Amino acid sequence: MHLSKRERITLLMIRGYSDRIRRYEEAANLFNDTFPNRPPIAKSTVQKTVRRFEQFGFIKDKPRTGRPKSATNEEKSVEVMQSFIENKYISIPKAAQEHEISTFSVHRILKLCKFRSYKVHLIQQLTEDDFDRRVEFCDVIIDEATFYVNGTLNRHNCRYVTPEKVNVWCGIVGRRLNRM
Repeated sequence: MHLSKRERITLLMIRGYSDRIRRYEEAANLFNDTFPNRPPIAKSTVQKTVRRFEQFGFIKDKPRTGRPKSATNEEKSVEVMQSFIENKYISIPKAAQEHEISTFSVHRILKLCKFRSYKVHLIQQLTEDDFDRRVEFCDVIIDEATFYVNGTLNRHNCRYVTPEKVNVWCGIVGRRLNRM
């Protein structure tokens, strides 16, 4: 956990200066007693803070090197998730285009939020007349399918991105219908 500017100044004051310098371990213990509600710091934290102050003359962190996270930062993630919550029929490439990020970044955001993409699979519809014939046809049928209650259906390019799914299981054994 990072130290705030106030905490770093306090740490340097606790360490002391000139002929009143405390050992690193002693300064860390005194700092931990001064701030009991924050996670304790180690002796190395005191060493690094003092070294940074002595070398560069300031207490703030050095600027971060490398490329900043712009596609999957918290603000962008909230925007992407909001678009899928508002419209679960939106495609991942379209969401990526709307938010000007890559499709891979959208996939990563959805995975972190435990959302999954589902493709609808149509199965044969049964009518009332089919029930008797189907019972006669087989002794045991076990089938699993995912059902969505959303109206129209285009099975070729229909993807839903939602955290929930509905599974219904039933089996016909002899002349009885078993449900779970």
